Amino acid sequence: MKQKAHGGDVYSASLLTGIPVGNIIDFSSSINPLGASTMAMKAAYGSMANIRNYPPPYADRLSCQIAEQFGATHPAQVIAGNGSTELIYLLPRALKPGSVLIHEPAFSEYARAAMLAGAKVHRTVGLSFDFDRFVRAMRSLGPDMAFICNPNNPTGQLLDGEIVEKLAHEAKKARCHLVVDEAFIDFCPGRSLAERAAKGKNPWLIILRSMTKFHALTGFRMGYAVFGSAQTAKKVLGCKEPWSINIPAMEAAAAALDDAAHGEKTLSLIERERTYIAGQLNEAGAWHLPTAANFFLIKIAQADGLVKQLFEKGILIRDCSNFKGLGKGYVRFAIKKRKENRILLSAIRGYSKQVSTL
Repeated sequence: MKQKAHGGDVYSASLLTGIPVGNIIDFSSSINPLGASTMAMKAAYGSMANIRNYPPPYADRLSCQIAEQFGATHPAQVIAGNGSTELIYLLPRALKPGSVLIHEPAFSEYARAAMLAGAKVHRTVGLSFDFDRFVRAMRSLGPDMAFICNPNNPTGQLLDGEIVEKLAHEAKKARCHLVVDEAFIDFCPGRSLAERAAKGKNPWLIILRSMTKFHALTGFRMGYAVFGSAQTAKKVLGCKEPWSINIPAMEAAAAALDDAAHGEKTLSLIERERTYIAGQLNEAGAWHLPTAANFFLIKIAQADGLVKQLFEKGILIRDCSNFKGLGKGYVRFAIKKRKENRILLSAIRGYSKQVSTL
């Protein structure tokens, strides 16, 4: 089985195993187990009559809704994208950094986007984020852009808000665009810096948000960026392709952002299952990191065998051996509903016993 660059490829898994897509249990992509909200789906279906029309070139109405939600000083401070990944590639292409600093392990697209834009990539590597080390690198290397992920993917660790604000201050002093990828921050209410960026007091701060994880608009591809500077946002928008967001996706996103009840149900389920899984892993003596997100990073002997064994049964988990700073033994799996979680935990316990007797 070939290692994939990312999780969530249920179609290839179905092709290789012969198991129908609907019967595959995908723990490799960390998506809300409740799925998209009813409001979002109704909005998407209701918009289908308009698909003969072009969508707005830059989803202005949605961007304005998000800007208003965060109290932005100018609606131009928000750019909506075809998933946050479109924006990850757009930022270095538009802002043309000579060098980019990234803390890893992290989403591999940061480095790829920077390199494709011609930037030199510098890295700090560590299972935990070292603020002092990152700031020293920022000062000594002089990058024009820096990426961090909070909570981190794949570790699930959440940086204290004060730490991130101090880092944003350091970036401002260094005249370095700090890109904070908050793809999983919706699972940590009150911890986002988007509102701070929207106030426009730090023009070097850029916050990325995804609607893939918490809102489960995965197939629609929805995300957005909140800029600390409307001027920077306009510069980036000037390099963006038009019509990248289709009408059903745009309407689903607008409705999802208004559905507070679905969000509350999601947070309740994730907190309950996160506690359950952590307890089960502790009982089994399995190494894992405390997580603030909707997934766990664990380390297990001969993890590649576990990944393969589960794959053949139609259960996908993420082999994290290709993340810089991790290596062999690390795997990541999403938090799902209790029934699916029990299936996975039982398989992990069984495999651990099997390996220990070899």
